[in-house]
Amino acid sequence: MPYWADWEMRAIGRIDIQAWIRKLVSEGKGASAIRRSYNLVHSLMQAALDEDIIAVSPFRRIGLPPEAVKPPEWFTVGQAQAILDELPYPWHAMALLDFYTGLRWGELSGLHGKRIDWLRSRLFVVEVNTKSGIKEYPKTAKRRREVPLPGHVLDALARHMRGRDPDGVVFTTVTKGRLGRLLDDGNWRRQTWWPAVQAAQYVDADGKRRSVPQYPPHSMRHTCASWLVQQGVTLYEVQHLLGHESYQTTQRYAHLAPDAHEAVLGAWTRLDSQLVVPAEAATGPQPALTVARM
Repeated sequence: MPYWADWEMRAIGRIDIQAWIRKLVSEGKGASAIRRSYNLVHSLMQAALDEDIIAVSPFRRIGLPPEAVKPPEWFTVGQAQAILDELPYPWHAMALLDFYTGLRWGELSGLHGKRIDWLRSRLFVVEVNTKSGIKEYPKTAKRRREVPLPGHVLDALARHMRGRDPDGVVFTTVTKGRLGRLLDDGNWRRQTWWPAVQAAQYVDADGKRRSVPQYPPHSMRHTCASWLVQQGVTLYEVQHLLGHESYQTTQRYAHLAPDAHEAVLGAWTRLDSQLVVPAEAATGPQPALTVARM
């Protein structure tokens, strides 16, 4: 709004869009934030084009700053268990469900009991909790999907649902004497998640007690995907399980696949001959190691 408020849509050309992007870059805006702003204005222009308000869209061959792809942050099984051990009632079941389904926060806090198929061990992602209340995903959205549940997760959900509305929202605020309200992401992080993560400790491979990584709740979703890929589940299946719109999003987990580098190592093994270090280099005098003074 601050930049485009005084512009007429028909007066905006491709060079104006590119100049706007350059200005955002020069102001130090992040690549992700720039892309989100770009997508918003692009959608407005596309709507204007569809309604014949403008004759042509200025969004053609626009250069955007590249986004740095950050590797997903995920917990090991031991770290996840340590967090579960620190979470107060009734959030164990909620976190357990997220570790094994990878639901987004809005999907998790908007889950209704009527969407759980107790006989087939499935849940259906339909409603989502938003800042403006519960909404349904469009029927055509990839985010609307069926998710399988392991038996022990289904049992935990059944215990959690005792005495609750079987069709209502599964996870709500804990309030004595009143019906629970929809969960707020910021409040839940601050009051529940971060205290548990900060207190959680696990035993590493060397038998030492360590604190778990300080990752946000969204890392439960990354953890689910990471565990599945490590167990040989294909990226295609993970994409549909998590409801990723783009396959490129799911590819962030490809390096965790058990056979991710087997083809490369196998190719080197099958070579008729292999490079070796010359004998005189292997047995010659080794340079002395020195530690530089800081």
